[in-house]
Amino acid sequence: MGILKLFGGDRLSAAEDAQRDAADHRFFEDHGGATSEIDVHVSVSRARKVPVVRNCLSLLAGSVAGLENGVFRRVGEDRVERRVDHPVAKLLRNPNPRQTGFDFIYQMVDDLCAEGDFYAEKVFEGGEVVALWRMEPHRVVVEELADLRERRYRFRDRWGRERILLADEVWHIALPPLMDDLKGTSPILVDGREAVAVAIALQRYANTLFKNDATPAYAFSMEGHFADAESKENWTRSMLRRLTGRRRHQPMALEYGMKPHRLGLTAEEAQFLETRKELWLDLARLWRVPPHKVGILDRATFSNIEHQSLEFVTDTLRPILELIERSVGKFLLDLPDEYFEFNVESLLRGDIKARYEAYSIARQWGWMSVNDVLRMEHRNGIGPAGDRYMEPLNMVPVGAGAEERKPEQREAIDKSIAFLRGSVGGKKGKPRLELVKNAA
Repeated sequence: MGILKLFGGDRLSAAEDAQRDAADHRFFEDHGGATSEIDVHVSVSRARKVPVVRNCLSLLAGSVAGLENGVFRRVGEDRVERRVDHPVAKLLRNPNPRQTGFDFIYQMVDDLCAEGDFYAEKVFEGGEVVALWRMEPHRVVVEELADLRERRYRFRDRWGRERILLADEVWHIALPPLMDDLKGTSPILVDGREAVAVAIALQRYANTLFKNDATPAYAFSMEGHFADAESKENWTRSMLRRLTGRRRHQPMALEYGMKPHRLGLTAEEAQFLETRKELWLDLARLWRVPPHKVGILDRATFSNIEHQSLEFVTDTLRPILELIERSVGKFLLDLPDEYFEFNVESLLRGDIKARYEAYSIARQWGWMSVNDVLRMEHRNGIGPAGDRYMEPLNMVPVGAGAEERKPEQREAIDKSIAFLRGSVGGKKGKPRLELVKNAA
């Protein structure tokens, strides 16, 4: 039940009004969401207060937002050029006066992974989109026009003003599978509602337990019995004063041969270690996040963490990246030979030794140049000389013989001899020059 019903935003029926209970915590829950089978209200804002949920959402959003991206155009069959000055590339780098490109994409992924939908209003100028403004998903109602098979969006802003936007005025990305072919599926409110509800219930129970100092209850045994019920009641009240509140750690004297017996949870049980761990795994599975990313390192080793990091890119991030890339291509780009792409190479890079070994192999086999390597390391090139590609001497194109290679080899040797003649002089330089001639 939403708090807005108190102010007439969504009026209660007469039956609901008669049955409502102001002492029920659900009466004051956040607007929206749904109630689970264990009678816990689940909303996106409440789910964010569960640490592992917040960790998964921030991990996914930050990982995608930090990736380099751009608009590319296919030039021929085997060549691609980056369009740095493309209007869409500029738009995603600076979507609106308030947000940077990082902020905008971070919020986009967060909305997709939490709400299941991302909405942005397009601002046009001269027929081109010049700005994108995010629309809060829970404030948007998607409607389908039956006659035209088109969508429209009813948006109520935080000041209560309602506007209706057509499909061309809104950039909408929906997380599959779609509900009624209109909206995406929220991992929190739909697929993971019960798991999130258990996490909320466990968190609430733990808070109540530790609010009372997590002190287990006690039972007292005695050989005799109290004289009457009033004496028993007085003794019980006295024990409650000593066992609760600020006096609960003070010493006490027991009479009548009483012996205390401690009941309840041990320190380990009070922390719900095993329950929390299994619950964290279930929540991480909602977004296919590897366990070590949410702090579960019980079975983690160096080798399997490296493998899981690769799986995080290919199995977890790649579907989200593909979803955004295809949406940009369909709704923002015009030409069929243009496309938008994220660069995930920074997430797949190994340690410095592995990278340099890979560069060495690529350089020796002739499919990367020095400038290509430096570009991969985000360093400046060394000029035109760095664009040359090497070819192994023991590898030649099919059908080419040694005679076809001699002119190029002779030209290179002649240039070396000419260089030595111009730079080496005197008697001391002659043996070195003769050595080069003999080698030629």
